[in-house]
Amino acid sequence: MKLSKIAILITTGLTATFTQAAPLSLTQLNELLIHPNRQSTDSARDDARKPAQIMHFSGVSTGDNVLDLFAGGGWYSELFSMAVGSKGNVYAQNDSVIWRFAEKRINKRTKENRLPNITRFDKIDIIDITVPNKTIDIAFTALNYHDLFFTHDISDGKKTVFRDKAVDHKAALAKVKSALKDDGVFIIIDHHAPKGSGFDAPNSTHRIDSNIVKYQMAEAGFKLVEEAFYLSNPKDNLTINVFEDSTRGKTDRFIYKFIKM
Repeated sequence: MKLSKIAILITTGLTATFTQAAPLSLTQLNELLIHPNRQSTDSARDDARKPAQIMHFSGVSTGDNVLDLFAGGGWYSELFSMAVGSKGNVYAQNDSVIWRFAEKRINKRTKENRLPNITRFDKIDIIDITVPNKTIDIAFTALNYHDLFFTHDISDGKKTVFRDKAVDHKAALAKVKSALKDDGVFIIIDHHAPKGSGFDAPNSTHRIDSNIVKYQMAEAGFKLVEEAFYLSNPKDNLTINVFEDSTRGKTDRFIYKFIKM
């Protein structure tokens, strides 16, 4: 996926060269953002999300297979759909909890087969995704890793329970690792929580301590190979709920790239 030409020595002593698509350039990715078919409500979030830089960081190529985990309304699913083209595939997964918030938006986005290279996994847990092993070039989750540990919400003094317990992150990460090609990458973006905030933050502020992510990924057999800072905001108050007007779209976010060890 990452190399345009890969030379492999065949046992006969001959060398065969297989050509693969090179990663899309930043210019090409920026051109996707102004495509006339994009919804204006999507484009309005480009400044806050920096999608061209994020996808360039992922190394996405034409023909890639992308697994968008906790895809929500499919904002990134659509951009990856455009990037990988008709020879690529995007798998947009939402479990039953995320589906409660995403159903209307993703139904509208994919209405009448508008994005034919997107396959949806609706109300499907990560461990139950049906993609063959070693077929995914890019696993991706934006602002939702913390939802593995999101179980309840308290609003106006009322507690709403969404899960009886947190998702089994070890099983989920093992599934993703199996689905990834040997040279595949796993991109994780999420809102910074204060160091040491533990598993309270995913429920109280919809954030997560980045050290938790790095620890869990290493434990699952992934290696952190690169970090990007396009979405850093040192002025963000990490204790504020990400949906508050004062911080929405302006949070301090980490961007990690992992590979399989």
